[in-house]
Amino acid sequence: MKKVKSFIIALAAVLGFSATANAQILYKVEKKGSDKVSYILGTHHFAPLAVVDSISELPSILSSVDKLYGELDMAQMSDPQVMSNMQMALMAPSDSTLDKVLDEAQLAKLTEAWNNLTGGAAPLEMMYGVKPSVISTQIAAILTQKVFPMLNPMEGIDMTMQNRAKELGKPVDGLETMDFQINMLYNRPISEQAEGLMKTIDDLDNNEKKSIALSQAYINHDIDSILKMMEEEEENEETMDRMIYSRNATWVDRLSKEMPQESILVVVGAAHIPGKKGVAEGLRQAGFKVTPVI
Repeated sequence: MKKVKSFIIALAAVLGFSATANAQILYKVEKKGSDKVSYILGTHHFAPLAVVDSISELPSILSSVDKLYGELDMAQMSDPQVMSNMQMALMAPSDSTLDKVLDEAQLAKLTEAWNNLTGGAAPLEMMYGVKPSVISTQIAAILTQKVFPMLNPMEGIDMTMQNRAKELGKPVDGLETMDFQINMLYNRPISEQAEGLMKTIDDLDNNEKKSIALSQAYINHDIDSILKMMEEEEENEETMDRMIYSRNATWVDRLSKEMPQESILVVVGAAHIPGKKGVAEGLRQAGFKVTPVI
């Protein structure tokens, strides 16, 4: 597999989409000898509910399963201690704030881009104390909002599917903890984060086009376009392994033990489903039959 630029990988992980030759976002998972049927739903974390609400099978699937797994149990977002820990983890050390890790020219270029993106509503100076990857994540979200301008992130697919499961009395759990995800996204060396942020800014117009194209492709279930875009890029494999592949392997290990005992609806970013190192193939290698529903 060709290597992929870090901005595209970050979008895939943060926004939740990926690539496969088949335009599919919902899969059925079965294992011989077990009467338990599970499902995997691939999401775009900022896409409107209409994308999945158009899947007529989904309500009956949610009613039929024993539990739902998300990447995170979104209920953690209302835990004051978890949120306090997260806020602390997002802050840069006092000797590594944005104005100290970027030179004058870089800071000026970032400020200009940030003001253009936010309309000047949020001065960059307010962000000096956070880690550079926090700003990169904010930029990815802003670019995505050009496709989904009216979206409330708290009413996105992941949160809503978990709420719907709870309304049906289904247990909800997370495949990962908030601490794990924060460490994955924001605990790389500050210098590396700053370099990645400036690469995004240096190619902002092109990254905006890619973000819009990737988001639109998810709406259309046009995964082939996403695959083509990713394959045309190059970057180190370590980023893909850290944000996608190693997590897939951990999830498959857990799910392969539980799915024969319980029917599970797994709701995760679609980036994790396809490919030789994807969750679907991992479950197949563990003896499951995985077939696309839509």
